[in-house]
Amino acid sequence: MKRALLGIAILVLPYSAHAQQKMDAATLRNYAAKALPRCPGGILTLDPIATGPRNFTAYTATLRSSDQYCGQQKYLLFSPSTQQIIIGSVIELPADGRPAAARVTQKGSELLGKQVTATVAPFPLPDGLKAVTISRETPNGSFGYHGFIDASEQYLIVGMRGNLNTDPAKTLRDTLGTGTAVRRGNAKSPLEIIELSDFECPTCGRAHGLVEPIIRKSLDKINYARLDLPLFEMHEWALSAAMGARAIQRVAPAKYWDYVDYVFKNQETIGKQQIDKFVQNYCEDHDIDWNAAQKIYTSKTERQALLDQVSRAFAIGVASTPTYIVNGQILGFGPEGAFTIEQIKNAIAATPDTPAKASTKPAAKPPVKSTKKPK
Repeated sequence: MKRALLGIAILVLPYSAHAQQKMDAATLRNYAAKALPRCPGGILTLDPIATGPRNFTAYTATLRSSDQYCGQQKYLLFSPSTQQIIIGSVIELPADGRPAAARVTQKGSELLGKQVTATVAPFPLPDGLKAVTISRETPNGSFGYHGFIDASEQYLIVGMRGNLNTDPAKTLRDTLGTGTAVRRGNAKSPLEIIELSDFECPTCGRAHGLVEPIIRKSLDKINYARLDLPLFEMHEWALSAAMGARAIQRVAPAKYWDYVDYVFKNQETIGKQQIDKFVQNYCEDHDIDWNAAQKIYTSKTERQALLDQVSRAFAIGVASTPTYIVNGQILGFGPEGAFTIEQIKNAIAATPDTPAKASTKPAAKPPVKSTKKPK
């Protein structure tokens, strides 16, 4: 499994047995259990913290698992007054008189080991939060990390922001931007499975070989969606392959899934080619208008949109591939993927058959009775 090197480190705040303001721990734990990944043998604990961002009660959310790739520790921040919740990382900023943007820029550059620029929104969100964008230039374009600073401007918070009264699955979908995903299957099915994958990731290739037959067999029961998550700082041609998928989906949408299947099955061969030439040859060999596809493939606007898609995935805490999201619940794949495959199979088995489309055939008219008298 590949993990992104683009994440921001989590800094530990002082622990304490006393929270700033008490809240029903079971309610918060249930929310966190839905917002965090589902893991094999998962055990979730919440522990209060003495200090933290202003207007929030702070907890450490520790998820232990038999899968070392799935277990993690995050911070859960809860506002008793607005019911706002953020689950993610909390970083203490330098305590000096400089503007918040300058201090976030310094801290972000230190953590990432690369020069970044921070922009702080002028208008506050609930609980005095202000949105922060941390940007840096890459050979592929500008890449941004999204977060918040608290009302005291002492803490940088990076994570998914939701509300206790809103299903975290909805918050995840809204933050991730699933409306841009490529879909197939039954749009009316109550079972939604979202795949986030990297074309160059070897584990993604293995996962595709295991999961794809299950999905194809049950497409009538699944609303299946796919988003590219190219970890472009680790994989040389992943982003270009994703741009190829983007172009083919726009120009010849019926051939998108064949391209996905082909790339995953031929990763080693593709890696030995010049990626631009591979995409062109694939289009020409499969009767896809290369002139039209090339305009999208080489578009700086489209490439920036793809980078923004990666940024949104990071915002929900997804920084490794492949990741599957089943009805809003994140499932990492792990070294072998047995747990995730089992969860997908169980979800399919538990889903009732749903008509893909309501019938548009007019109702049959009752037979017209003859007015003629029998002879």
